[in-house]
Amino acid sequence: VYPRVTGRIVEMSIYPGDPVRPGQVVARLDDVELSSRVREAEAMLATSRATQAQMEADAVAAHHGIIQMERELAMVESEATYWRGVIARTERLFNSGAVSRQEYENDRSMAASIEAKREAARAKLEQARAMEASARKKLAAAASMIAQGEAALRTAEVVRGYVNIVSPNMGYVVKRLVAPGVLVQPGMALLKIAQVDKVRLQANVGEKDLPLIRVGSAVLVTTTGNGHPPFTARVTSLFPFVDQGARTAIVEAVVENNGRRLLPGQYVHMQFVTGERPDALSVPRGAVARMGEKATVWVVQDDRAEPREVTTGMENPERAEIVKGLVGDERVIARGHEGLYAGARVSDVGGALPARQGSDPRAGTPEMKDAGKAQKPAAPALVKPETRQKSKESPHGGGHGG
Repeated sequence: VYPRVTGRIVEMSIYPGDPVRPGQVVARLDDVELSSRVREAEAMLATSRATQAQMEADAVAAHHGIIQMERELAMVESEATYWRGVIARTERLFNSGAVSRQEYENDRSMAASIEAKREAARAKLEQARAMEASARKKLAAAASMIAQGEAALRTAEVVRGYVNIVSPNMGYVVKRLVAPGVLVQPGMALLKIAQVDKVRLQANVGEKDLPLIRVGSAVLVTTTGNGHPPFTARVTSLFPFVDQGARTAIVEAVVENNGRRLLPGQYVHMQFVTGERPDALSVPRGAVARMGEKATVWVVQDDRAEPREVTTGMENPERAEIVKGLVGDERVIARGHEGLYAGARVSDVGGALPARQGSDPRAGTPEMKDAGKAQKPAAPALVKPETRQKSKESPHGGGHGG
């Protein structure tokens, strides 16, 4: 979790192990400076609105002035028309000797005065129109300033909201990196939150096994120490590069973490289903004795041990496919064949388990006890080969959740 603005932490009541939900406030910064910016933006917006009101009043006044000037011009135009008629009549009378020159000159002077008055009214009308146009431009500029002020106020309010630092997702606090009183800035981590409702399981798989795995392949996931049973997941991605040192690549499965059965960083065992052969002949894996590249299965013929060299195919944690060397009706020594020799008399011991039909690695991994210790040979246990074999386990099945 990172802050989006610079500030001093005044509150942080979240501790490691606490659950958080999306949008929950996990820390709060001092908001004095950012609140001051909000008030400044509010003041600038108020000034812009007052200017707009003044510009609106000026525009209205200019429009009223235009109306008044148009009325005055209309009156003057009427007078000018009247006096043009008077001059025409007086000029005819003067030419006929009916009026004196003084009367004629007086009428001409009055007509010229009215004409000058008309030109003045026209000039005032144009001036009033120019004033209105200027007022309209100023009003548009004031509206633009208001829009800018409103945007600045919204930005200031949003930035002030950044003092409340919230969790981006659901999870649990893993680590608290700062304490109240510390001055923080963008890019400085405050908390580490692990999202546990959905986790990524990753396994390092050997490069020779990668061609056998596809997106969507089944994978059996086994946890240790928490009592949860194994479950099946699906491969969601294969990393497109191989580690040059280990010669492995990461295979990933994203799973829903119902009931918090998986914890971030936990070790899990991942077994990948790389193929299926339903009609294969198989024996318990413990029945196959290996010496280098040679594989041998001990069978019982007339109550005596007899080695059969076999060729194995697919394997899973419980069974191995026999491709060549057995026909399927033999009695196989499943365990206790250490130290046997050809022709040794053998018998089935009490309590030996019969072979199970259909061994699927997704059903779990058999428990191994005292692995790596030398043990005395056990009495032979006899089983029959099966004619069903499902899948092979990737030898690089270790993985971890994250």
